Amino acid sequence: MQAVFRMLILGVTLLCGLVATAPAAGWQMKEMGIGIYDESQGYDTVLSVLQRGERWSQKQLYEQGYFANREKKFGAWLVGPPVDSYLNRYGVPLYGYRYRLTEPSGKSSLSGPHSFYKPGFTTVFINAGGQTGSWKIEFYLWNRDTATESLIGDLTFVMEP
Repeated sequence: MQAVFRMLILGVTLLCGLVATAPAAGWQMKEMGIGIYDESQGYDTVLSVLQRGERWSQKQLYEQGYFANREKKFGAWLVGPPVDSYLNRYGVPLYGYRYRLTEPSGKSSLSGPHSFYKPGFTTVFINAGGQTGSWKIEFYLWNRDTATESLIGDLTFVMEP
């Protein structure tokens, strides 16, 4: 009897782990990227991507002002459905996001939870002016009602001198 009970507990634990890491049913990723984006049309209304890529010249990005956190920036973006399509019973967006940025040294920082802009996207300015090498950003979908999160996806990019 104890063996059956243990197996039942193990099964429920595994199922809960899968539910916590599975993508949310009411939210679907449309796009994710690394590159240069332009916020001159409104940072929270239009996502205007100027250039996508996986390898970047730190010197060129610095010289062109993309690390200065102005209208044209270097960073990451994540696009999902419009925010109004996943409101909870209180009329508040059910989902937000968190992200983890890992530097070439291995140091990582977790940020969030944050909200998506009304059209359903977000941007993350990345000041990668300090270290060269391989960087990584991971996006997590955060459920406001349950405070659980699940990995949406990750991107790796290389910063060259």
